[in-house]
Amino acid sequence: MAGAKQRKEMQTSIKRSWILDKAGMLFWQKGYHSTSMKDIANACKCKPANFYNYFKGKEDILYEVIKSITEEGVSSIKFLEEDEETNPVEQLRLLIKSHFSFLAGMRQSNVLLSDTGMRYLSREHRKEIIKLRDTYDNILRKIIRRGIDAGYFAPMDERVVGYLIASMIVRSSIWFSTKGRLSMDEVADIMFNFAYNGIKASNGNQPATAPEAEASNPLTGQE
Repeated sequence: MAGAKQRKEMQTSIKRSWILDKAGMLFWQKGYHSTSMKDIANACKCKPANFYNYFKGKEDILYEVIKSITEEGVSSIKFLEEDEETNPVEQLRLLIKSHFSFLAGMRQSNVLLSDTGMRYLSREHRKEIIKLRDTYDNILRKIIRRGIDAGYFAPMDERVVGYLIASMIVRSSIWFSTKGRLSMDEVADIMFNFAYNGIKASNGNQPATAPEAEASNPLTGQE
């Protein structure tokens, strides 16, 4: 009985993921309001009525698309939340690398949809996404605060700096191309160096020299 239940749950999860992937692409290509349940059904090669076994409606599908992306983004840096042992500078590097790698590995349309699609969500659904984003922001601010307290980072408004770093990661994942000369890790190193050089303390505790990534245009692969 337990085995059959697990198989059914797995099948349901696979079907939900399939629907969300197809719906997310349509929402981006056609726009949320211009995408009908019939459009999603056609893309999934099934009847619209079947969707109601998994979702309440179109807005619920959009919410699940954005929620899934946001949850995975938080999960990519969750391991840093209670880390009081690792150097804060290294924590910043790990956060940038982990979140950027996650986003850069996604379809660009999904990254953009997770931001622009918020306007179409119900008030309750927006609140849930904002809670998830707050979790991410709080982890990043903890790292910045640890660095300030330890003398690695200059005193600053960690809320504003956190927003700036997060925005840099998201926007960079949109223009990044695997066809460029720089790898994902190399671009992440450039972002880390950029962020760290902007917030490091002029005097006081300093960790080992941060790795330098070779400068080039990741879009074109040209120096």
